[in-house]
Amino acid sequence: MACETALEHLKVIILAAGKGTRFKSKKPKVLHEILGKPMIFYVSMAAKWLNPDEIIYVVGHQKEKVKEHINCDGCKFVEQDQQLGTGHAVSLAKEHFKDFDGLVLILNGDTPLIKGETLKNAVKYMEALIRYEGANASNFRGYRNENVAGVVLTARVPNPYGYGRIVKDGSHIIQKIVEEKDASPEEQRINEINSGIYIFYAPYLAKVIDKLDNNNAQKEFYLTDVIKLLREEGKDVYALEIPDPTEILGVNDRWELARAENILKNQYMYFWAINGTTFHNPETVWIEFDVDLSPDVEIFQNVMLQGETSIGEGTVIGANSIIKNSKIGKNVKILPNTIIEDSVVEDNAVVGPFARIRNSAVIKEGANIGNFVEVKNSTVGKHTNAKHLAYLGDAEIGDDVNIGAGTITCNYDGYKKYKTVIKDRAFIGSDTMLVAPVTIGEGAITGSGSVITKDVPDNALAIERNQMKIIENYRQKMEQKHKKEEK
Repeated sequence: MACETALEHLKVIILAAGKGTRFKSKKPKVLHEILGKPMIFYVSMAAKWLNPDEIIYVVGHQKEKVKEHINCDGCKFVEQDQQLGTGHAVSLAKEHFKDFDGLVLILNGDTPLIKGETLKNAVKYMEALIRYEGANASNFRGYRNENVAGVVLTARVPNPYGYGRIVKDGSHIIQKIVEEKDASPEEQRINEINSGIYIFYAPYLAKVIDKLDNNNAQKEFYLTDVIKLLREEGKDVYALEIPDPTEILGVNDRWELARAENILKNQYMYFWAINGTTFHNPETVWIEFDVDLSPDVEIFQNVMLQGETSIGEGTVIGANSIIKNSKIGKNVKILPNTIIEDSVVEDNAVVGPFARIRNSAVIKEGANIGNFVEVKNSTVGKHTNAKHLAYLGDAEIGDDVNIGAGTITCNYDGYKKYKTVIKDRAFIGSDTMLVAPVTIGEGAITGSGSVITKDVPDNALAIERNQMKIIENYRQKMEQKHKKEEK
């Protein structure tokens, strides 16, 4: 027996040091985003699904930025200043597992489609090979099979070009993993590929990791060579073929990034569809990771849902609309070509078409914000209507207010922003200019075309217009003037 005492559980190493030269980008590879989140986020989330003892990140290129985005309490970081291969990266993390009597899971930071459930099943498979005693994975009772050293996740693909090939001995035991550039013609015909995801028994990995060499076409220290070294020690590494090869897709350039993003987006949309959301022309809809949808939401073509956005039950979102970091209530109608950012729209409101709501605006229950109306950093009260061609900025608008077409809150004097207050049941006539700071009283009325520069008392009428003047035969006089000037 290799050990008679209880084994510890699991540590995870995530390799996130690469430059990603094929991205042709100054940004670190693992920070390129998929559905509003960096790739490393998805890999980290899958790892955390396992509740490991520890997660160790190997960082290198722009390491401080990568650390900042990972933002993980209790995680450990190892720095790889020279890009000398995956084997070299893992060897730098040896300090964290050399005395660990458990399993080490190794992931690449550029495989964002891997699922936590798949990793959990792989760990269980490794544990079954070991044949431990105990009620759960954190309670090993004796390492029964001293020949079992690890598990490699594999998949079969129609075109294995670019991937390491899995060479087996006729069973599930791996003889070696051969990289594309080092593979013979016969080995290149193998369609079972290496995922780059490994589980090793930590003491065995620690024993061989420093024996790696870079005698290969790339002059790198390959982690795959660990399998050969373990076999020389009389240890076996098993292949675990997963049914969905898309989970192990690596992202090495921007086209592969787009492909992975599309796969993940469709997975999310499928999830929401079977939970009660209707998508019209779903291929054109964009939905990010932090979006939350309720039953009976209906979404039309070319809609973008971004950031931390939630959509309430029964809401309909019209074509070409964009909603970002906003909370939309129940039974709201978002009409086509509407943009809502960082705002709240409460139940039964109607917004659009061609409306823009932004900068912490709140549209309260039953309000109606119509075509070509912009609301910025303002609260619009219950059942208030602003149906046409208005700008409402830095305003507090009460309930049951009517905002006429062409109304503008003049909130900026070139130096500071000022507030406009419109109290309940006020009626703002068309083409009114409200020069802030100004308050329109409850039930007050402004006459069309007025420029309001002073507070209006409750129930009062405010009109500001110059007296209309008519000059007879003006056109003829102007024509005669121009003829004289031409002479």
